[in-house]
Amino acid sequence: MAQQSKETLIKRYESCAETYKKKGDREYAYAKNGLGDEHYGKAKEAYKRSKRNQDKADALKND
Repeated sequence: MAQQSKETLIKRYESCAETYKKKGDREYAYAKNGLGDEHYGKAKEAYKRSKRNQDKADALKND
């Protein structure tokens, strides 16, 4: 398996973070509009994954 460059990994982690942030926003809106309380949990998990990916990208930038 070929090793990815640092810049590629940073871009990939940031892209994933952005995607999960959008998903969290959407799930939170579903919950706020009365489409079910389970959406709060889904939003929380999406926000956690977004933060985790952004933290990884930030760590690579500071290396």
